[in-house]
Amino acid sequence: MAEASGELIGIGGVAEQLGVSRSAVRKWERLGVIPTAARVAGSDQRVYRVVDLDLIRQRVAEKRAAGRRPSDPVRAA
Repeated sequence: MAEASGELIGIGGVAEQLGVSRSAVRKWERLGVIPTAARVAGSDQRVYRVVDLDLIRQRVAEKRAAGRRPSDPVRAA
């Protein structure tokens, strides 16, 4: 859910934008595919800056283009 200022979006909103589940977004965070969401002070809510959506889309697209699912681990050469 985006904040009134339009600057923050929750994990559910990111998942919706990407057409994936919330658990997929969390998994990509754990694997380092996408940046980790910030936590709202005094809450367990995790949010991204709306400007980070382009970077997230780019990283997911790169993984898909490489023939790997975004949740597949990145292997060192």
